Amino acid sequence: MDMAEESKDKFHHSARVLAMLGQDLNCLPHPITESRMPENLQQSDKLESDAVVKNNKKRAATDHIARIALADLAKYFDLPIAEASRNLKVGLTVLKRKCRELGIPRWPHRKIKSLDTLIRNLQEEATRQERENKAAAAMAVTKRQKMLEREKQGIESKPFMEIQNETKRFRQDVFKRRHRARVVNKRC
Repeated sequence: MDMAEESKDKFHHSARVLAMLGQDLNCLPHPITESRMPENLQQSDKLESDAVVKNNKKRAATDHIARIALADLAKYFDLPIAEASRNLKVGLTVLKRKCRELGIPRWPHRKIKSLDTLIRNLQEEATRQERENKAAAAMAVTKRQKMLEREKQGIESKPFMEIQNETKRFRQDVFKRRHRARVVNKRC
């Protein structure tokens, strides 16, 4: 920055400070103080005040945040955390802080989404087994599906709970089967 720009910047800053001394800082600037300022400063201040008005978001009330319980959060576990914070009408950081207070280290959306996908895949497998008249296989698939649904309910009630190792192995097997099927389809 050269000397001319530096002195211009200092003038701009000092003019702003003088304009703010005669007004309440909790309110928008008085039109009288704006008219005393040079035109180039008036335009930049109007742009900044417009930006402040557009970006001025209201905070969630403290009592509203305090009333959020685990049951309220559980309704939104199937949504990403950003969408859940919008629905709860609190900020993302506030929601994360509230989750940590309630003992939820991570938002469980992805766990629940993964379990839903596995349950859906098992439903498709069960109908396929029933069509092929394989009653024993269909029963095994239905049993696994019920186990996954119980685990999903457990995570919804205790979101800090980890997915069981058996479920993790099953999920990995499903991913491997899908990958093999894609490779076979690409070769054909």
